[in-house]
Amino acid sequence: MSNFDSLFQPRVIAVIGASTNAAAIGSQVITNLLNHDFTGQIYPVNPKYQEINGLRSFSNIDELPETPDLLVIAIAARFVEDTIAAAGRSGVKYALILSSGFAETGDAGKAAQNKLREHANKVGIRLIGPNCQGLMNMTDSVHIGFGAPYTLKYLPGHVSLVSQSGAFGNCLVMGLDTVKVGLRRYISTGNEVATTSLDCINDFLDDELTHVVAGYLEGYRDAHRLRMIGIKALQLNKPIVLWKVGNSTVGARAAASHTANLAGGAGMYYGAFHQLGIVSVNDIDEMADCIRALSTGRRTEGNRVGVVTISGGAGIVLVDKCSELGLDVPSFSTNTINALQPRLPEFASLANPLDVTAGAVNDPDSLIAALQLIVDDPSVDMLALALAALSGEAGTIAAKAIAAMAKKTKIPILVAWNAPTLLNAEAYHILADADIPVYSSPVRCARGLGAIWEFSSAQQRRVKNDFVQAATLDPLNLRQSYAGLLNEFDSKQILKAYGLSTTTEMIVRNVDDALNQATELGYPLVMKLLSSELPHKSDIGGVMVGLADATAVRKAYSALENIASLHTGLSHIEGILLQEMVLGGVEVILGAAVHPSFGPIVMFGSGGIHAEILNDVTFRMAPISHADAREMIKETRAFKLLQGVRGSTPADIEALTQAVLIVSRLVVEHQDNLIDIDINPLFVLPEGDGVCAADAVIRFR
Repeated sequence: MSNFDSLFQPRVIAVIGASTNAAAIGSQVITNLLNHDFTGQIYPVNPKYQEINGLRSFSNIDELPETPDLLVIAIAARFVEDTIAAAGRSGVKYALILSSGFAETGDAGKAAQNKLREHANKVGIRLIGPNCQGLMNMTDSVHIGFGAPYTLKYLPGHVSLVSQSGAFGNCLVMGLDTVKVGLRRYISTGNEVATTSLDCINDFLDDELTHVVAGYLEGYRDAHRLRMIGIKALQLNKPIVLWKVGNSTVGARAAASHTANLAGGAGMYYGAFHQLGIVSVNDIDEMADCIRALSTGRRTEGNRVGVVTISGGAGIVLVDKCSELGLDVPSFSTNTINALQPRLPEFASLANPLDVTAGAVNDPDSLIAALQLIVDDPSVDMLALALAALSGEAGTIAAKAIAAMAKKTKIPILVAWNAPTLLNAEAYHILADADIPVYSSPVRCARGLGAIWEFSSAQQRRVKNDFVQAATLDPLNLRQSYAGLLNEFDSKQILKAYGLSTTTEMIVRNVDDALNQATELGYPLVMKLLSSELPHKSDIGGVMVGLADATAVRKAYSALENIASLHTGLSHIEGILLQEMVLGGVEVILGAAVHPSFGPIVMFGSGGIHAEILNDVTFRMAPISHADAREMIKETRAFKLLQGVRGSTPADIEALTQAVLIVSRLVVEHQDNLIDIDINPLFVLPEGDGVCAADAVIRFR
């Protein structure tokens, strides 16, 4: 049962700020409720009037004859806190604050919003907003809000939607309705003083009649909850589709000023989405396409698509988009091809995509048999059909064949069909009754298949490992004296304690010591300035590489001493680090951090001098599983180098995977006092030789 049932299905609503002015926000709320035949009780509250919209008006909340389930507040910001206090005395459970003038206006507004939160917590009222536009229950036609979108009627369905933007959230509602995506519940959360978007998503998942959850977000203050909510969605088989904005520098600034919300960190969001099977979209149409595919309830065991078309061109477009989305279009088995041959015209192409030609649809029995052979092929997990402009009687025959075949299989079936509805109304109706989505282009059809695979593959990963690394070791107790930024040597001691291989190295404090230790270590060598004040030594020339003999060591030592003496930002040098030089291998970056919103996260990408230039990194919420670590590695461009190119030996990807897991464990176990970890470069050596951390920095609180 949904905790928000009384919010979306209130019996009694009090509107604070109602007025006889039809354009006033409070009056619009009442008008919209009445025009949608709200069957509950509405109480306008305004001491200036005896009656509003034919309803008795009350001077204050204390005068109301019964306790409202929901308080709708549409008054000036300075009066809202006192209203919440009065509502608390009356036992009101929910307050929807449409009023603006809070955190989105600056420091004074933030202070007022914080007071509002504190007061609501004391009296036990659940606040929605402020600075939001309302909510809608399309199933029961309860529209509580202002603006033209709240005057309309919408197709009811099983998709619940939350938006951090009121006005653009309305656009989503209308846009989804236009393409016949039926909605159940919608809410705009505004400044999220108490109830956040993730609260709403979590509650929508508990709603029995919600099958898919969608959302528009600029940023989550409580992003760490994505993990729990994402896993819950996978367990309940209820996909989440999210549109994250504010990803560019300019976009992030706009988002912050728009709703006083956190934005940015797009890489962390997309990494978490992929980890949890949350489908990410970038447009209203894309959101609709993915929702329609996921709403069928059909899931897939693999990413292999069988493509059937009457147009070679449409088939090519479908295959191209499938490839872009990480879907495979494999060859059909020999048995399938042999069985197809007598059932199709002799000029039909029997490859995948299968071009059956327009003539095949004139024989529905043969078409059904051919489609059944495709879905029964062991190399096919999903079916896409591209029917181009097929229309009229031929279109109806095809639709009936597809619907009949769909009853015999559980795999996802999506159709790309361009014929206008005027010429194909009956065919489209047949497919709609069979719950088979029809898309206006092959590209959109492929995107729907991609969404199904995104969610299904995450479900499969959850079954295998539940996203949690098996805890085979007790947490390691680090020295209590660790605080602030550690130098490279101390950082590596921690990594070594956790089982991560590092370079062999030692601290030297004079040139004679350096020469003696160099002989012991063996050439070539690397020398570095060692200071907890210097996380990026190369920025000031504090790294000397490729030292081949004693003369080079002597010169390097002198040069480093000179650099240290000239650099005014350095007040303390802990020595000079003499270390082996790693030869060969692929340079990657591996890191972790405790993010203020996401909590512990892990980062992986191309390393060395390429780390900042390429920005080839990916993120996950920690702890991660072995499968998550492998996914991270595969997502980056570094993966091609790790696999070995032009005959080079593949790198030790399994050792790298274990290194990612070690860093995940470290950041989780010490998240209370750890800030971040940076290992760059981490050398991934040839297969069987492991990895070696050549440089590292760890920072504590």
